[in-house]
Amino acid sequence: LFLFFLCCDSQAVIEPTTSGYTCSLNQTTSPCQTYVYYRAVAPDFLDLASVGDLFSVSRLMISNPSNISSPSSPLVPFQSMFVPIQCSCNRINSSMSISYAGLNYTIKAGNTFYLVSTDQFQNLTSYQSVEVVNPTLVPT
Repeated sequence: LFLFFLCCDSQAVIEPTTSGYTCSLNQTTSPCQTYVYYRAVAPDFLDLASVGDLFSVSRLMISNPSNISSPSSPLVPFQSMFVPIQCSCNRINSSMSISYAGLNYTIKAGNTFYLVSTDQFQNLTSYQSVEVVNPTLVPT
């Protein structure tokens, strides 16, 4: 499963669709660095290692902007943190390009696009946008 988060240029006034923010491949604002707001949740995401693995970033990259004293500190349920991501404009098909941060996630048995987007990624993306980027994947 290739997962992504809706990202956009903060100066843009473009409203997203459920599939994402459309963009032009020649925009100079691509790629962009930004942060997502994420909360620690039990049972799978109560340490920086698991959150870092989910977003493919190091513990230190999360602990510094989140003001967490040690990258090895355990997290408490619902503890807030800022996770860095990089987004860019990507062609989805011949007529559509959208801005997103591409992340790899291995979907587990029983998961759906909806569960992955709402549970693991806490509504940082929509299930429709995950489907757009993974047109041939059928979760089971």
